[in-house]
Amino acid sequence: MTKKRHHHKPHIPLSSHAESKFQKHARRQRMIAIGGAVFLGVIVLVVAIGLYIDRIAPMNETILRVNGRSFTMGYYVDALEVYSGSVDPSQMNVIADSIKSQIIRDEIVRQGAAAEGIVISSAEIREELKSADVKDTRMMRDLVEVSLASTQLHEHLRAQIPAQIEQVRFEIMLVESRSVATQVEAALAGGASMVDLSEAHSANPNIPVVQDWVPYELLANSEVAQACRTLPPNGTAVIHDPTASKNVGYWLLEVIDRDDAGAIHVRAILAANLEEAQRARERLETEDFATVAQQYSQIYDMAEGGDFGWFTPDDAVTEAFDAVAFDLELGVVSEPIRETEVPTSGGHWVVRLLEREERAPSDSVADALASTAFDEWYTQLSQQAVIEDLLTTEKKQWAIQRAM
Repeated sequence: MTKKRHHHKPHIPLSSHAESKFQKHARRQRMIAIGGAVFLGVIVLVVAIGLYIDRIAPMNETILRVNGRSFTMGYYVDALEVYSGSVDPSQMNVIADSIKSQIIRDEIVRQGAAAEGIVISSAEIREELKSADVKDTRMMRDLVEVSLASTQLHEHLRAQIPAQIEQVRFEIMLVESRSVATQVEAALAGGASMVDLSEAHSANPNIPVVQDWVPYELLANSEVAQACRTLPPNGTAVIHDPTASKNVGYWLLEVIDRDDAGAIHVRAILAANLEEAQRARERLETEDFATVAQQYSQIYDMAEGGDFGWFTPDDAVTEAFDAVAFDLELGVVSEPIRETEVPTSGGHWVVRLLEREERAPSDSVADALASTAFDEWYTQLSQQAVIEDLLTTEKKQWAIQRAM
């Protein structure tokens, strides 16, 4: 049996010139491959750097410090997303400023509660986040911690309220002027009911006449509180309050021009009470309208010099205003016109003490006292807080865009 022969392809040696050319081509291919890889690497690096500079680095930038604790742009953006909700985009600037204030407040409360020994565990925070089904972020953890700490702090302050505290029952009514207060006092002395008198004289009917068992600490006006401390039962006091808001004012109107279509050019003063309106009207007989308006009008800033401009019969101002303005003669100042649609400020409280005694606070009173104590506690801490605000207008706008 003959052996099978293997046929070998003949080896053709390359010339030195051809071999050199082949090696050059191979090197060129390797260089192109390496260059392409390097180029792609550079592109990826540039994109990554751009992404880092544009999106990642700003999120790690500190924009606020509260008593040494830093808050990053990412934290702020998270807060914007949570608090803004479905807010109209045009309101985002206002929301953005208030959220920064809220972050400061929450951190002061969080640190203050910890100083009082109120510590919320990580387990409690996780459980609350799970229950609320919200994203677990540093900002949300802080929000939950502050909420739980605030509740415990409120309970802590409520527990410190004495079992018995001095409280008062009294009647109160806001009237427009001292002269009306004098009338009310005289009627009360004659046996009239303040509840009945309020129907004709109250300048703010939304305020209940009878105030049942309130401690002095919850009375907003310190002079009213002092009167309740010192008045004998059934005694009355009158207290001026320039900041009190009421639903009574008085117009003085003057039509200075009228056209053929019935439109009128009006100057107006809205005085706080009838007495001031009468004094202003007397002065208008000899003094410039703008000067008198500047002193007596409660809406002077709405109309320079008291000039309200032109109105047609279809332009409604208020029922009282419209009922008189279009019938006035040119250049004649109206009698005072009572207005109940436009609020004014300044009035007199008439206070009558009914009872005063030591008694247990109701649940609503105890909660209100605890809230007052909480506010006082926070005010003291906030005055001592060290705040470093690094949020510029440009950074705020960047954060708004990211949040939206």
